[in-house]
Amino acid sequence: MATSDPLGAEEVSDDAAISASITDPERFAEIFHRHWEEIHRYVYRRLGPADAEDVSAEVFTVAFRSRARYDLTRTDARPWLYGIATNLIGQHRRAERRRHQVLAQVNAEWVAPFDGDGADTRLSAQHMAPRIASALSRLSARERDLLLMIAWADAPASP
Repeated sequence: MATSDPLGAEEVSDDAAISASITDPERFAEIFHRHWEEIHRYVYRRLGPADAEDVSAEVFTVAFRSRARYDLTRTDARPWLYGIATNLIGQHRRAERRRHQVLAQVNAEWVAPFDGDGADTRLSAQHMAPRIASALSRLSARERDLLLMIAWADAPASP
């Protein structure tokens, strides 16, 4: 189905654009341009600014790769795109949780066995590891990466 926009250009429905993109992949750009802002806003609200761009881009990558399986009886691709976005958001959150669990475990494992030297420091570090992991989990991915790079690699704190 085609509609006209105010400038007189003909706009095809989502199902027609997706169908055409099977033989002419560049036609999928119509879906991207038509729905990017709305999908990006949704992902941004769910994940925040640090991850929204990448996850939103992945939504359209997944959609492009699976366009041959799109149900062409559906003229509006938004429910399909929202479904993909919701799945990717869930995957992203599960991966973040796993990373935080690994961080908590690594922090606990970094505490060296007692050798009589610096026992107070090691005991404090062992006691603080869960709280540190919890605090790290509340940082954005970018902030956490920077902090961990400084802490673990002895990178200078200022540029």
